[in-house]
Amino acid sequence: MAARAPAADEDPAAHERPAPGGQAGADAVPAGEARRELIARAVAIPAALAGAAVIVHAVPGVRILTMWVHEAGHAIAAWLCGFMAVPGPWLTVVSPERSPALSVLLGGALVAGAYQAWRHGRWFWVASAIVTFALQLVCTLRLYEDQAQAVVTFGGDAGSFVLGAVLMASMYARKDHPVRANHLRWVLVVLGALAFMDARHTWWGGVDSIPFGEDDRGLSDASKLAEYHNWTLDLLIERHRTVATLCAGVLGVAYVVGLFTASDASGSDEASGV
Repeated sequence: MAARAPAADEDPAAHERPAPGGQAGADAVPAGEARRELIARAVAIPAALAGAAVIVHAVPGVRILTMWVHEAGHAIAAWLCGFMAVPGPWLTVVSPERSPALSVLLGGALVAGAYQAWRHGRWFWVASAIVTFALQLVCTLRLYEDQAQAVVTFGGDAGSFVLGAVLMASMYARKDHPVRANHLRWVLVVLGALAFMDARHTWWGGVDSIPFGEDDRGLSDASKLAEYHNWTLDLLIERHRTVATLCAGVLGVAYVVGLFTASDASGSDEASGV
């Protein structure tokens, strides 16, 4: 018996051909996301820093925002050194004596955080927790109380550099992270850039820009470091600039890595450990 020729609607090739725009459309969405993410990562931080440099010169009132990053720097430095601290507007209240209980709680939280991050394969957070824990050990066990108090005071503008860089690095959060999913990273990048450039304006703006003196809250940070801890003007400038340069270098490395991983980060939630 002769074989019956397949009907047109039974042509096997018809089942193999994708519908017009079907497969191409599926590929176009991730490609579009990757392109948008690459552009965002290439432009966001340089544009935020350039804009912040203009704003801190032209709008002194921006310190209402950057002040919170500055005070958070004081508080975090105090916690790492074992002092209770509460950051507030224009002033961080720091206990005069160390609290062993605080150091134990903070150290335990960092160890627990590193373990949870390891369980979920978040290697960036594992490394961050380990580095912070090591820093806490140095600050609490190796520094005398007077040295620790100097670190707390230094932590204001130095913290603006460190925390500013951290806030800007939120641009590289993984796709499913709330900071990125809720578009909060744009706010954090702007705030981080403002804090970083505000502190930079102080320590690259000449001697007249350094806030020596006293007001109703007491001596300024620069005056405390100079008068209580015998830091010379050259040492003040050198140490602040060193922290700023290190933070800028780390952020620069993150920027380059972020560009190379933009396509993975836009398409795969597991591509990034952040």
